[in-house]
Amino acid sequence: MNNQITLTYLDYDDLDALQVVSVVSFYESFIDGADPLDMQEYLQTQLTTEILAVELAQSTSKFIGIKDHQILIGYMKVNDEKDAIEIQRIYLLKDYQNKGLGQRLLDEANRYAKTKQKRYLRLAVYEKNHAAIRFYERYGFKKIGIKHFLLGKQDRICPILEKEI
Repeated sequence: MNNQITLTYLDYDDLDALQVVSVVSFYESFIDGADPLDMQEYLQTQLTTEILAVELAQSTSKFIGIKDHQILIGYMKVNDEKDAIEIQRIYLLKDYQNKGLGQRLLDEANRYAKTKQKRYLRLAVYEKNHAAIRFYERYGFKKIGIKHFLLGKQDRICPILEKEI
């Protein structure tokens, strides 16, 4: 399988696939305990092709995709901050999780951060996503704070994790 798995920087040609992977991955990650109407509204208003197109155009952000036989199966959105690269999203379709692909994305984020001469990688992860938290901790991330993410009326707590490069 791995010889057909490629990392690539995404652009407007990838917009439709990016939107599908965003919706499916967000749903899989956050549906636990969510109000279905809140979830539906978020997916229909926050992960649209219009919003993703604006994000793709931002000079301080990059979308790094992971493809299987040229089909987008996940991606990572990174943002250039003062002293860090923030991983705003790291989405991987469920069928491709636990196959070392998240590691490949993090390795690329680390490489990208070094080219930008940053000191840290930083991200936030939903507190109930225990598998993801364990994964990031194995990669060397440590909790430095929390942030709140509103999904409809529900306040989701997300630890902020950071790793020195």
